[in-house]
Amino acid sequence: MPNWRNPACLVLVAVAALVATGCATTQPASTQLSDAEITVKVEAKLAGDPEINPFNIDVDTNEGIVTLSGAVEKKFARDEAERLARGTEGVRDVINDIRLGSRDLEDRVSDGWITTKIKTKLAADPELNPFNINVDTKDGIVTLSGRVKTAADAEEAVELARGTEGVQRVQNRLEVG
Repeated sequence: MPNWRNPACLVLVAVAALVATGCATTQPASTQLSDAEITVKVEAKLAGDPEINPFNIDVDTNEGIVTLSGAVEKKFARDEAERLARGTEGVRDVINDIRLGSRDLEDRVSDGWITTKIKTKLAADPELNPFNINVDTKDGIVTLSGRVKTAADAEEAVELARGTEGVQRVQNRLEVG
């Protein structure tokens, strides 16, 4: 079984994700790789901190802006996650959407399953580049963020998410351009 706290394991997962999702994009390859590298570096820092459970925090990077989401039980862990992200090379800014409070395993699994189903739908759509769309789910509320080429692409992504079983609401934070 892989050791998910091992930074090398996280790097391998990130590289596999890059290879699996490489397709046309609105960002230059250097930005995509840089964003992926930043995400891996932040995740590795979180995994290396004994005060933080990295499985409760999702890290997304878009054009050097890191968004942290999820739930932690203590304010210290929330603040520490932000501090670690801000101290990571290449990070331009940090949006800390980490909530205080615990989530039980059933909720995490359900939200994870919704996220996986939406990412699969995005990857299967020939008009969309799933590499540029981040999907986060909390209590059935899906947040789409990132950059798409057209407003029609943004609407298509929102509709795919809305049509997914278990989705209560979709927050559209996609940028067009």
